[in-house]
Amino acid sequence: MGGNTLSAPDFKTCLQELPKVELHNHLEGGAMFPDLALKFAQRNGLTLPFTDQETASAYYQFDSLDQFIDILRTTVSTLNTAEDYADAVERHGIEAKRQNIRYHETFVTYGLVASRGVPWEAVVEGLAEGKRRNRDQHGVETAFIVDLDRTLPEDMALEHVKLAVSARSTVDIVGMGLDCQESGWPAGRLKSCFQLAKSEGFRLTAHAGEDGGAESIWDALNNCGVERIDHGVQAVEDEELLKLLADREILLTVCPVSNLRLCVFPSMRAHSLPKLVEAEIPVCLNSDDPPMFNSDLVNEAEVVYETFEFSQQQIVGFLRNAIEHSFQRTDHKSALLSEFDQIRDKYFD
Repeated sequence: MGGNTLSAPDFKTCLQELPKVELHNHLEGGAMFPDLALKFAQRNGLTLPFTDQETASAYYQFDSLDQFIDILRTTVSTLNTAEDYADAVERHGIEAKRQNIRYHETFVTYGLVASRGVPWEAVVEGLAEGKRRNRDQHGVETAFIVDLDRTLPEDMALEHVKLAVSARSTVDIVGMGLDCQESGWPAGRLKSCFQLAKSEGFRLTAHAGEDGGAESIWDALNNCGVERIDHGVQAVEDEELLKLLADREILLTVCPVSNLRLCVFPSMRAHSLPKLVEAEIPVCLNSDDPPMFNSDLVNEAEVVYETFEFSQQQIVGFLRNAIEHSFQRTDHKSALLSEFDQIRDKYFD
């Protein structure tokens, strides 16, 4: 690949045209565009603390992960039926098509709705229908990672793993993950859940090193045996950890705009991404919960390019990493990588 640099409009076109993969986007928060959340609220006879885009923007303000999760739980209270889930998954597909995202792995956290009595069967029915719509109507392949709520009792979390096993072939559940409140809820609490998930053949990942420090990442690696880390931006606290992540080629699914909005860093310039890349750790870019952070995958790439001294080829490389480290079938991955490289080489000869 050559060293040429594209004009700003051409680079924007390149970013759009490349066939992309996104690995860190939550079904629940990622679908809570105000119009859809309000539609769900009306459908389910609920009232939200906002009435339109403007008041939603005012409501979607937070200064910590815990506060964000409290707001998220309020909006997610509107997600109750198979129809709701199907519409939420399809909204992800519509947004993916707009950005030429061909394949995405979407986090589903049953712990966010289980306590309200939302049946798992309704969730599965909705995921399956949404996945069908995305493939047939939008040309997007949707796979799911079931995330365990860190705050769940171990026995309940184990039940959620078993539910995922029961539905894996119906809705293409490819992995097991971990999310929600990080501080005070170590990953090792749910070690048995990840052992069961691994024995069932699930790929493993975990949110770590966002609200918690480097020790949170060590915890997820050592106690849960994960092969990817979601966020992982606090790894820079520990040189030994940086070396291990690089040596094992453990991907970090970094979400820069989310990190800024949740005050993980005081400014985008202060983000640890350049240090992670300098340490030769594979990273990819992601939008986390797009409507709540007013971002998307293409925007993340543009923001990172505008903020740091990365070359255009490096930004493209971050997008390629997502394909390479995805949990999709090897033959599908190879075909997508081949198409990606052909389009990349058209711009960078």
